[in-house]
Amino acid sequence: MMWVFSSLTVRAAVDHTDEGLNHECKLCSQTFDSPAKLQCHLIEHSFEGMGGTFKCPVCFTVFVQANKLQQHIFSAHGQEDKIYDCTQCPQKFFFQTELQVMAS
Repeated sequence: MMWVFSSLTVRAAVDHTDEGLNHECKLCSQTFDSPAKLQCHLIEHSFEGMGGTFKCPVCFTVFVQANKLQQHIFSAHGQEDKIYDCTQCPQKFFFQTELQVMAS
């Protein structure tokens, strides 16, 4: 069975304490200095104990290790610097496509 990481999982498990400050994982209370790092951390939670493969939520490239998927997200999709803010509400998105879907 192939599990596709959902960015809704990220939004449900993220606690934004303040812009530019710590981002806390609600699953284990670990904090990160950027939403992108928290997102990669949540990918690891999503696959704990499942084995199998890890699929990029942007381009659907498949990896056999979570850390390789993390490296791919940062290098191929530049997630460290790209956080998309909604102009109609305070939500933030990791992927522009999510923002576009929400806005439509």
